[in-house]
Amino acid sequence: MNITFRKLELSDLPLMHRWLNKPYVHEWYDRDKQNTVEEITKRYGPKIKGEKPTDCYLALHDNVPFGYIQTYKVNDWPEFGDYVGYDDFTASIDLFIGEENFTGKGLGSIMLKTFLKTIVFGEGSNIETCIIGPEPNNKRAIRAYEKVGFRYVKTVQIPNEEQPTYIMEIQKTRFLNSTS
Repeated sequence: MNITFRKLELSDLPLMHRWLNKPYVHEWYDRDKQNTVEEITKRYGPKIKGEKPTDCYLALHDNVPFGYIQTYKVNDWPEFGDYVGYDDFTASIDLFIGEENFTGKGLGSIMLKTFLKTIVFGEGSNIETCIIGPEPNNKRAIRAYEKVGFRYVKTVQIPNEEQPTYIMEIQKTRFLNSTS
């Protein structure tokens, strides 16, 4: 399976608008947000420009965009980091598959595994732990993350978040040993 990543660009925001307004994406991702073009530009533009500490990527299958994935150091976002309790060597990931014909095929796990290997834990990275925080009722996502090796740690309620966050983690050494 040929999955690659490229940095999200401002010219990709119409695609993000389309994806974020699909019911199966909006059910779990940014569902408490208004997904107008203006709001999406306001949310993702500063990340794309490097003004906010989040690295945003499109996931591509044979050079065709099918999903979105982002990573950030947990403690770069204190409103999140203060509640989950990790150190400066911990990253977090958020993702979704935007193209409906790519859902239900196990691509979420493959995308996540490839992203961990090449980006989060890739060459030159000082990240030792990666966490991901699906909503507790998002069973499909939880199963996909477990396939990659993430394990449940705790559930936390982040202020201003509608639903609790089901924190799952994977250690770099365990992940790299399982994929080699």
